Amino acid sequence: MTDKIQLTLLTAHSAKDSADLKKAEAKKIAQLFSDFVGPARQSIHIAIYDFRLEEPEAQIVIDSLNKAAESGIDVRVAYFQPSKKHVSSSEFSLHGGDPAPGPDGAFFGRFHKDIPFKAIAGIEELPSDVPSLPIEGGGHLMHSKYIIRDGLAPSAAVWMGSANFTTDAWSIQDNNIVILESQDIAGNYETDFAELWEAERIAGTGKNDYGNAEIDDVDVDVDFAPGDGPAMDIDIANQISTAKKEIILASMVISSGAVLGALVDAIERSVEVSGVYDGPEMSQVIKDFERSTHGTGQAKIAQWNVIKNNLVAKHSTPYHEDGPHDFMHNKVLVVDQQVVVTGSFNFSQNAIHNAENIITLYDEAIACQYEQYIEGLISKYR
Repeated sequence: MTDKIQLTLLTAHSAKDSADLKKAEAKKIAQLFSDFVGPARQSIHIAIYDFRLEEPEAQIVIDSLNKAAESGIDVRVAYFQPSKKHVSSSEFSLHGGDPAPGPDGAFFGRFHKDIPFKAIAGIEELPSDVPSLPIEGGGHLMHSKYIIRDGLAPSAAVWMGSANFTTDAWSIQDNNIVILESQDIAGNYETDFAELWEAERIAGTGKNDYGNAEIDDVDVDVDFAPGDGPAMDIDIANQISTAKKEIILASMVISSGAVLGALVDAIERSVEVSGVYDGPEMSQVIKDFERSTHGTGQAKIAQWNVIKNNLVAKHSTPYHEDGPHDFMHNKVLVVDQQVVVTGSFNFSQNAIHNAENIITLYDEAIACQYEQYIEGLISKYR
């Protein structure tokens, strides 16, 4: 395993676990956040879909951003602003994203004076000189979860993956976080962030922002939606199509026609397919398929019926704004113990329209680590 690619693989704590245990896990990730931000000398640029933290992890994160801003570092936070206050789980599934209540007033109180947020203690302590504006989705989601540290410097690094910056994401959800030390990869992320920041909306961002780098002998590809969303969807399906022996995946939902078709083809050519998904969230997708009037919904149901027997559902708590939000939240594909695709991009029909990011890692040791992790989730939720 390379020292310049760091994996944090989170297995959810359950309702049976003690509150202290869950808080300890969230605090550990908050400290990881602080440790990542701490070495910054030039900039911290954050694109985040859901950012709501409780104490004590809230204070750890706030203090790390405060310290950076107070020392003159360019700190910016681009976050998703929903077009309406209350959104149902079915609406989120239509947009290819994860259910979330949206930004909270007190937690983002210093960012944009015209946004009505609810109060969570602590965000008012964020420095007023940290510029931020909501990134309007235009009907879809600014769904990324990344941090760029010193993106234009040789020491640049990126934090990315499936985990939002919430207490639930860091304690009762299954998530993965990848930290990559690479000026080349950070440069791709800086391009995407600049587009979001300047446009203040997701439309048009991500186009041709793809790139690749070698990090300690590991080949890494990176890409961004919505600009390259259709290509990302096809690339995931193509990775599945290359499988000779084994596919293992962890995806909150699967509704992409290309991905469903590629998985059915893999099963039909005797590739071993296994994995885990979120039961309640996938049930919303099935309801959407059933409501389809174009015939594609029934075809996708037929495909899902072939695939689902190979997978295990996590029976999470159905979405409600007040939580708990304990979804199986990963978006990971592992092919033949050689290739890993991961990021914020759900394997869904409409994720191509969201602001998303994924990386592809070509490395046996990393692939095996992810495979063991997903096998643990399958055993846990079987």
